[in-house]
Amino acid sequence: MARRPARGPRRAPAAAGRAPPAARAIRRSAPRAPPAGRPRACRRPAPRARSAPPDWGSTVIAASDRGYHRSTASVGGPAAHEDADRPSALPGGGRRTPPDTLRRVPLGPVPLPPADLRIADLAGRRVGVWGAGREGAAAIRALAAHAPGSSVVVASSSAPPDGAAPLPDGPDGRPPRHLHGAEGLAALAACEVVIRSPGVPVRGPEADAVRAGGATLTSGTALWLAERGDRETVVGITGTKGKSTTSSLLHHLLGKAGVRSVLAGNIGRPLLDQLRPSDPPEAWVVELSSYQLADLPRAPTIAVVTNLMRDHLPWHGDEATYHADKLRILTAGDGPRMAVLSYADPGLRSAAETLPHVPILWVDHPDGLHVAGGEIREGARVLCPIDALPLRGVTGARNVCAALEAVRALGYEVADLAGALRDFRPLPHRQQVVAAADGRTWVDDSISTTPEAALSAVAAFGPGPLVLIAGGDDRRQRYDALARALATGRVPTGAVGEPLAEVRIAGVVTLPGTGPALAEAVADAAREAGRTLPVRQVDGDEPGAVMVAAVAAARELAPAGATVLLSPAAPSHNLFRDFEDRGDRFAAAVAGLG
Repeated sequence: MARRPARGPRRAPAAAGRAPPAARAIRRSAPRAPPAGRPRACRRPAPRARSAPPDWGSTVIAASDRGYHRSTASVGGPAAHEDADRPSALPGGGRRTPPDTLRRVPLGPVPLPPADLRIADLAGRRVGVWGAGREGAAAIRALAAHAPGSSVVVASSSAPPDGAAPLPDGPDGRPPRHLHGAEGLAALAACEVVIRSPGVPVRGPEADAVRAGGATLTSGTALWLAERGDRETVVGITGTKGKSTTSSLLHHLLGKAGVRSVLAGNIGRPLLDQLRPSDPPEAWVVELSSYQLADLPRAPTIAVVTNLMRDHLPWHGDEATYHADKLRILTAGDGPRMAVLSYADPGLRSAAETLPHVPILWVDHPDGLHVAGGEIREGARVLCPIDALPLRGVTGARNVCAALEAVRALGYEVADLAGALRDFRPLPHRQQVVAAADGRTWVDDSISTTPEAALSAVAAFGPGPLVLIAGGDDRRQRYDALARALATGRVPTGAVGEPLAEVRIAGVVTLPGTGPALAEAVADAAREAGRTLPVRQVDGDEPGAVMVAAVAAARELAPAGATVLLSPAAPSHNLFRDFEDRGDRFAAAVAGLG
């Protein structure tokens, strides 16, 4: 990998109806005009009408510590959704989403913290830390180191659980007071500045009460970016899916180039633990979640957005607000100096139309870096077969394209892509093969929390036979497209010019939470397609027993040579501690098969 000459930015052809630029400075040849209508990667063949078979039901499996038992019930029957949204505490620390959560979340923009507010400005002031987890602890340490004389109070929604790590010492050399509930909220409202942890909502009565008391509500991300100013290069990476892998890929590729970079943010150490390093890196690679971006007052130097899907609706309120919060990585302050976006994503193409001042480097377009024919290509030039990559399938290769374009945005070029990535270690719980036994391959893709992510995983492990284990916390997912793909065996690939792949689906096992809704959607899609597809519904409230039952049911459905894929298409918190816990329990259940 070598330093590439400085070149101007480029914008790929826009959507139909907007004339593309005559040429792009980074390319040596003029680009082809984009195809009329939708980009090729977004085209879908018209559905064919099929006769419907007789109605059929699925098997409901009730998990217990000793295994499971079966009872037959119609898919989506009266009891199917009975407690899916009940706001009751669950094993593993989860909590079901109340059905009216979305209506209670105010929508629209929120007041922004000052873009130039730095941690040193908090010296001698009353400061609240909202949240007592990793990010809250990092804020306390930063205040102790860089804001002498500040008076710190910590507030959270509930008392810390037994065995929780103690809070670090504050500026006065002692752990700060830790209040919770109404008392904690009142203490925050009496502060001058409140540093919220990313999971603390920026909208709603609690945030309004803090602001009404006169406090400035900011975040560790905002304080950290203010510290960087315009002196340091920050590559911010977000997207509903792929942001962690793309961040890790970029950090890895920069290392191969001899560029000192630090991986931080939503992945790795909290930003406030890296406020003033003694030896600043040449580039910061920062993964940013929508929670961190919602009130971001300043954009990073370079912004990378992998995609926009439907997610996190209970926190943001609705899909449009979620997307707007996500896109603050492009719209905050004066915007980034450059952006890397996916042309395959309609939401990102629309966003680009409103950002004429931001130079855009497009990926997933046939004139730029894209995946087609089992290869990573740049225009017609082949850079690398995707089989040579340590990441599986088209989705992993598209993340490589985004990371490579970000490397170029920083002024570097990759001469041997496959060689540079040969020793890259994919992150766990992302299409990770955990076992190959009994002639079956068992895959942990627990990070899959959206239907689109599950579709990508199904395509990656085609042509089958394949059994999917899916279902989890209800975030108002739409399962129609996933169900249709499972019922017909025609799955979107994400590759340019190759919209669908044939995958033989041997069966579906659903988990508590959204499982009944997914089973019902699969039943409807199968009837419409004139096919039958075995579905097993697992029920229960003990995480280990549920996963053991799901794995046992999947083994019954999976013929020799099949892949069993845990790709839940939903978050984990209704039953499991987090997606890692869900994936670990899956691997343990597979290991325990007799």
